[in-house]
Amino acid sequence: MIDIKISVSNVDYEAALDTLLPVLLEHLSKKTENAFLSSILSKTKGVSSIAVKAALKTLPQDTRDDLAVACLNHYKDDIQRLLTEASKQKGIALQIDGINIAVAQSSESA
Repeated sequence: MIDIKISVSNVDYEAALDTLLPVLLEHLSKKTENAFLSSILSKTKGVSSIAVKAALKTLPQDTRDDLAVACLNHYKDDIQRLLTEASKQKGIALQIDGINIAVAQSSESA
């Protein structure tokens, strides 16, 4: 087995908001410490996405990273399938068995 680590940076949280808002709401509703934020976001269905994007900008970076990880984990089966298909198109026959998506540990604690 081969493990491949992919690092992601410069996530444009605001650009993906329209697609990912339902995933974020589901994730936040499961986390009691974010219940207040979830209730606010769930009431924004009639509010402009611009207002929600502005609210996202006020969250701490670690919270935004946690939300991005939740979204990526929600779609990880699709990501695995796409990576497997892309590899086959390039003539590399392989099956991606799993993807581990987590917030990166800072270099100080790693």
